[in-house]
Amino acid sequence: NINNFKKQIQSIGKSVDWDRELATSDPYFYSWTQWIFKKLYEKGLAVLKNTEVNFCPNLGTVLANEEVISNEKGMFSERGNHPVVKKKMKQWVLKITQYADRLLDDLNLVNWPLNVKEMQANWIGKNQGAIVSFPVSDQKITLKTFTTRPDTLFGVTFLVIAPEHELALQLTKPEYQQAVNNYLELTKQKKDLERDINKDKTGVFTGSFAINPCNNTKIPIWIADYVLPHYGTGALMSVPCHDQRDFEFAQKHGLKMIQVITPPSSDLENPTANQT
Repeated sequence: NINNFKKQIQSIGKSVDWDRELATSDPYFYSWTQWIFKKLYEKGLAVLKNTEVNFCPNLGTVLANEEVISNEKGMFSERGNHPVVKKKMKQWVLKITQYADRLLDDLNLVNWPLNVKEMQANWIGKNQGAIVSFPVSDQKITLKTFTTRPDTLFGVTFLVIAPEHELALQLTKPEYQQAVNNYLELTKQKKDLERDINKDKTGVFTGSFAINPCNNTKIPIWIADYVLPHYGTGALMSVPCHDQRDFEFAQKHGLKMIQVITPPSSDLENPTANQT
């Protein structure tokens, strides 16, 4: 590819200083890439995980989200318009959350446009919160959720897990298996951005319940594609009276709502007006 590109540049007579050429396939370049990776691995910051990727069978390669086009017919590669599927593959993952503070601080050292810095900060995705464990009723399983609002625990009326969650199938009761399988297949045809927006607030009930540790109430466990596997623990505690997306999901699927925080000048007739 590089040689072909160089021939094309030379054929149109474009002036290029080839002494300044930089190629990631050059041994001198990737020897330093390997050195950096080795240091990350030695510090326990690079781990091998089974993660879902965008795989194109026709191209025989993994594609970035930016290389995938999504429409009502499914996902297709930008190059060649070939079908793309979600597939679990072993991937090296870097634990950037363990040095998120340094990454965010160092953004101040570079002279980048503000919108680029904001994009990088969102990608780093540092969040402060708490891990809350919910025992699953009738099973020796505990669901761990990440929340930035532990003060709303008494208002949790259901849990939502990502379709890729490792316990999704284990939590699914036999009578709900077909519906869950169908939903998981549909999810594989959506990009992360499309899932994150999730205008329709789709989801499917697993048939299982968890116990709210604050009041020992049984709450249903749902699977919904607006929960992404790489955010937090891949499981969310849902507080519909104090979160807009939870409210919309609960409203669509007829789930219980409990208001636990009422700010001054609140509107008791409109739960979403009382978010804090």
